[in-house]
Amino acid sequence: MAAKEPKKLAIIYILKILESRSSYDKRYSQNQIIDLVYDEYGMKLDRKTIRHNLSMLLEVGFPLKYDEFHRTNKNGQQENILTNWYYEHEQTFDDSELQIMIDSLIFSNFLPQAHCREIVKKIAELGSEESRKILASSYNTVQQRPVNKQMFYTISILSEAISRRKKVTFSYCDYDTDLKLHPRLNDKQKPKLYIVSPYKLMSMNGRYYMLGKNDNYDDLSTFRIDRIMNISLSEMTAVSVRRVKGCENGIDLAEYAACHPNMWSGEVCTCAFVCPKVIVNDIVDWFGSSANISQKGKDMLEVRVRISEDAMIHWAIQYADCVEVISPKRVREDIAKKLKAAAERYK
Repeated sequence: MAAKEPKKLAIIYILKILESRSSYDKRYSQNQIIDLVYDEYGMKLDRKTIRHNLSMLLEVGFPLKYDEFHRTNKNGQQENILTNWYYEHEQTFDDSELQIMIDSLIFSNFLPQAHCREIVKKIAELGSEESRKILASSYNTVQQRPVNKQMFYTISILSEAISRRKKVTFSYCDYDTDLKLHPRLNDKQKPKLYIVSPYKLMSMNGRYYMLGKNDNYDDLSTFRIDRIMNISLSEMTAVSVRRVKGCENGIDLAEYAACHPNMWSGEVCTCAFVCPKVIVNDIVDWFGSSANISQKGKDMLEVRVRISEDAMIHWAIQYADCVEVISPKRVREDIAKKLKAAAERYK
């Protein structure tokens, strides 16, 4: 029955074959195209028909590419041979860029396993034909993690609220020993209702956060999006971000990330510490180009950074074996108290 199809369909079949099967790394001669059209659609074509239809496709602007070379035929005449045909697919990303996107999803900690795998497969489909299987196989490395099935709905509501400048209400949760999320409770042991003006969404350290103003506080608060549940869009107008303490000029996400490397909130100040030069890689990893580094002696550095006090305290404790905070005094004293308390527990 396929053999009775009109020959005018040949140009469609040739185009579909090249578009779906060919690529820069996988090209076809005219004889191979003949075989593919017959195998796929049951239509028998000759080289003359293939050549004519390929010329027509080129004329109307389809992105077909080929190799051209010259030869002498049996009659001693020169002729041009066009072979190695392929469809030049518009590729927004190369395979290495797709792999980076996939890896960033795999090693994030906020996406449920099933959703992560589905997104990885979708990204892999953007790759070349040869790389799709390799890219898609990356989903096998996705680890099981606690699931918040409402997360994508939460992101959708937050995005709409930010766009419309509305407040949201939600329950904010913590994990318990059953590894499940449980809402924080109010004084009456009922789920506590958070009313927040959302401003920005940001990904950092493998987590996804919302920056907003809690109605109960004057400054900016951070919320883990994977721990938000039962979110609702309110008709209450959001508080202008410029009315939030410390955000009078808006929110610069790059600056915020630099001042809150582990997303701890708190008063931002300039902190200074000394450390051995051998950990300069760690300094750059945490603080980037915003760190002001100067040599102090042969093997020591003095570093000044803009950072929230709470973030500095917890960061310095991580590096307590080699980092000494020298200012502000209150931060130094707080670190000393925490280290003494920790030492007492290990006696």
